[in-house]
Amino acid sequence: MVKIRILDHVSTASSYEDGETVYTLIKSHIDDGNSVDLSFDGISSVPSAFVNSAIIRLLENFSFEQVKAHLHIIDSTRHINQLIKSRFDFATKNTSGKAT
Repeated sequence: MVKIRILDHVSTASSYEDGETVYTLIKSHIDDGNSVDLSFDGISSVPSAFVNSAIIRLLENFSFEQVKAHLHIIDSTRHINQLIKSRFDFATKNTSGKAT
């Protein structure tokens, strides 16, 4: 298990570009077979652009089941959790016909 504290890698979690940095870290660890604890410590809210680029984009390389098994959200707020869930719901609904 690898812990990634977002604010250790980006100064804010407020843009698509910030999310890309976090995505690269998460993807490399999952590629190596590790599970990731993604810590939102010190972050009270994030825009959907950040969530899309950091987390939802993982669906381009992994199935939803793989992401769910290897990525764990920690130190998060209810608002962030709800945003992540709604973005996953939307993304998986729109890709349900695609092979994984």
